[in-house]
Amino acid sequence: MFPTLTGNGRIWIYVANRPLTETESLTIQERLSVFCENWAAHGNQLTAEFVIFHNQLLVLGVDEEVEAASGCSIDQTSAIFRQIDKEMNLDLFNRMNLAFLDEDKVRLVQLPEITQAFRVGIIHPQSTFLDNTIGVLSDLRIRWQVPFEKSWAFKRVKSLESS
Repeated sequence: MFPTLTGNGRIWIYVANRPLTETESLTIQERLSVFCENWAAHGNQLTAEFVIFHNQLLVLGVDEEVEAASGCSIDQTSAIFRQIDKEMNLDLFNRMNLAFLDEDKVRLVQLPEITQAFRVGIIHPQSTFLDNTIGVLSDLRIRWQVPFEKSWAFKRVKSLESS
């Protein structure tokens, strides 16, 4: 993922509340392509790429070894994703949506419901958890997709079960 960006790149992961339609996916690809081509910090072009993963997760990366993203340029990312979110009603800024891969499809579990989902077997220790809290490209490549039992979310479930 992001073969032209270095490991020190910064990333932002947005989880849609449902799979994108083909039209939505094409629209997002077009907008983010234009955004990446024109994205700058203090007048300097940023080297950026994006990926739509499993038609439901939007990942934007920037190579900060080339040029660091500044506060204003980061605000621009929020603005483009808020615009997409508003137009398509994707709930991209809901950080309570935890993502799992289930036979190549994204399954969302709300953070407050994760313990119950684990108890009833919707998710299990070997479920593939997508850790959308990571913010560095090297982590995305190494530890974005992990077994649930190796995630911070599993530790939370275990701590709630023992209390």
